[in-house]
Parts: sequence; C-alpha cells; structure tokens
Amino acid sequence: MIMAKTADSRVAAFSPSAKIRFVMADVTDSARELERSHLCGPTAGMIQAEALAGVALLGSELVAEAETVTMRLKVSGPVGGVLVEASADGSLRGYTNVKVMNDLDACEELDVSVALGEQAEMQIIRSVPGRILSSAATTLSPASVTNCIELYFRQSLQRPVLVQVSALSYGGFLEGARALLAEKLPDGDDAVFARVSQYFKDGTLLECLECAASLKTVCETVGLEDCVYEAPLPLRFACRCSEERVAGMLAALPVKDIEAMILEDRPTQIFCQMCGKGYQVGTEQLREILKKRGG
Repeated sequence: MIMAKTADSRVAAFSPSAKIRFVMADVTDSARELERSHLCGPTAGMIQAEALAGVALLGSELVAEAETVTMRLKVSGPVGGVLVEASADGSLRGYTNVKVMNDLDACEELDVSVALGEQAEMQIIRSVPGRILSSAATTLSPASVTNCIELYFRQSLQRPVLVQVSALSYGGFLEGARALLAEKLPDGDDAVFARVSQYFKDGTLLECLECAASLKTVCETVGLEDCVYEAPLPLRFACRCSEERVAGMLAALPVKDIEAMILEDRPTQIFCQMCGKGYQVGTEQLREILKKRGG
C-alpha cells in the first residue's frame, strides 16, 4: 500500500440548540501528493483537489470498518471526468481522466468550471469488499463537485445540506483543498439554517476555507457558539495497489496475452490508475505466472 504522511483531517460538530451538524475536511497534503503522483497539470490538479475534498465529506457517512465511498463525475468539459474514493479509515485516492490541458493550464487564473463543462453524469457508490451497499446516479448542470454532493444528499438521501468546496492554486502550486458541509437535522431550526445558508451564499464561508479557518471559527462565524466538537479523524493519500495485486491482475489475463508480453523480451510496465504508481514486471516473473497457469 502507498501511503503519505499528512496533516489532513476531517472534523465534525453539532449545535444542540439549532440541531445543525457541520463537517469540515482538509485534504491539502493528500491532494498535493496525488497531483505529483499523477503528474497533473494545475487545472487537473485543482479539479482533483476539489473532488478529493468533496469525497472526504462523504466519507463521514461511512460506518463499516472496510467501507468505501466512490464519487465519479463524467463531464462534458475537456477534463473528461474525475473519480475519487474515501475509505472509513481516512484513506483517499483518485484521478482525472485527462491530466494536462495546455490551453487551460497556461491561463493566469485557473478556471475549473471551463474544464468541467456544463453537463455531468454523477455516480456515488458505497461498498464493502465484494458488495455494493448503495448506488446513486443522476445528471447535473452545471458540472461541479459542490452540486454533485448537494444533489446526492437532497435527492438520494432526502437530507437538506449546504456544501462549500475550495481549492486554491498559486503559480501552478496547490495551496489548499478544503470542504465544508452543514446539515439541518429533522428537528433542526429552519430560521437558523436559513441564516447559515446566507454565509454560504455571500462567500463568508468560502473565505474561511481559503484562510484555513478551524471548524470552531466557522461555527462562531455563523453564530453557533454552543457547538460540540468530535475528535478529528486523520486523512491521508493511500492506495491499495501493490506488487501482489499487480501479479494477481496479470495472472488473470488470457494465456496468449501473457505469452505476447514474454515474446517482447523486456520488462512490462504496469501503472495504477488510482494513484499513478508504476510497477515493473520482468519476463522471468511472467514465465512463472504462465507456468502456474499450466502454460
């Protein structure tokens, strides 16, 4: 497994008076590591960072130890799409379909909305190894991570939420990737939630995310000083790929495909789509795999 040490985390809070729940995720270090692993240009890196922050919010819904949530957006813009995944243990990974968009990457100000385009097909899947627990799919416009998560909660889960996602880049370097969710519980205060929504709409909470404000500061900003805070959950970039998994994947290939790789008489390069790590498999290892297959 590939893992990077980060300072990323997700924290939740609850206001007993307003019956409103908050979740905040900071995935800056994980997004930087994933951007480097995939050799992304700055635009794809920003999209990947926003999606990673968004799926980290969805990760707060996971309950089973080995459960994961996957968010996929297939978009009309030049980036093509993005897929990200969060696990119950706090691990994050993902990729964009297109890594480099020269015209957009050369712009002085990056605009992910152009790269994403107007239309998107969304799919969110919760699963445990070998079994899908739930799946939701729909279309949305405009294409954005914020719209995707809000639509999922409101349509599929029938739960009113507000979402803000922020990814900042300066000089082609990712400076921050954070996201915030506010949810009104069934017995929540409608008037207070409407007041909180104004802070989302007027950019106040976006500014809080861009300034790396704490969740405590966010709650105080919206006038909810009675919030009770949960212990932060560490988040990190981590991928389940390994040499053993690569060998297992090769062993499942048709015999003629393995024979063709052996005939090339040079190491075979295998790259993990989720994290970008490369694995080199020599011809002797391929012969051993073929031998075990009875070839």
